[in-house]
Amino acid sequence: MEEERTRLQKVILLILAAMIVLFGVLTGVSRADQGVLFEGALLKMSASAEGTVYSGKVHGDQAAVTVTPGSGSATTVEFVIGDRFHDICSVEYPLADIRTEGGGTVPGVRILKNGEVLFEGGYDKDSEYGWYNQDGTWAPMIRGSAPFGNDPWSGYETTAASAMRFAQGPELTARGSWLLYALMVFFTLLVMLDVAFPTVLFYMRHCCDVRDPEPSDFYLAAQKVSWVVYPILLLIGYIWALRQLP
Repeated sequence: MEEERTRLQKVILLILAAMIVLFGVLTGVSRADQGVLFEGALLKMSASAEGTVYSGKVHGDQAAVTVTPGSGSATTVEFVIGDRFHDICSVEYPLADIRTEGGGTVPGVRILKNGEVLFEGGYDKDSEYGWYNQDGTWAPMIRGSAPFGNDPWSGYETTAASAMRFAQGPELTARGSWLLYALMVFFTLLVMLDVAFPTVLFYMRHCCDVRDPEPSDFYLAAQKVSWVVYPILLLIGYIWALRQLP
């Protein structure tokens, strides 16, 4: 019996150690494979003769955003999402300064979508909410969309903020969180401690209130069950941490 228990401990410890190493490598690889966050998915960036292309699967549809620098201050941003959407935006930025209601000035911007004016006013690229109407008043912009019903695209529309974001060069990001990975490693080490030294945590928990505490047979049996359950839960946690987006 003791031989079987020891063998079980070694197998569980090996599995837990392998999970630390494996998901450390996978997190590093995932963090190095950067892309652009768009509608909850990552678009991969590539260069083409036309300009810069951001492409990938989004809600089951192939999506591509092509950014083509034009003459002067104009940039064309083309959004193609399967057979659902095809929007061509023209971003003219910077234009003549606009004086804001706060007394400062911001560069002017004109954004067209499919030939019609989507937004015209001022834009401060150093501020997340730096949109202003032509008269200088602050203009809150729609930064995303919310799906309605079962169709994730039902509430989608290409906004001025999306067009400007790609025209200016969107920030790159990647899946995987080192912080969550470190948290999972911490929990893994606790389980490894319990597996390697089955009575240590028991004595630490009861040494101050019970003289010469001894674990019951039920405690030891339940502990062995936990050695099987905890690695499964940790595996789910590692996968969840690996798939996280900022």
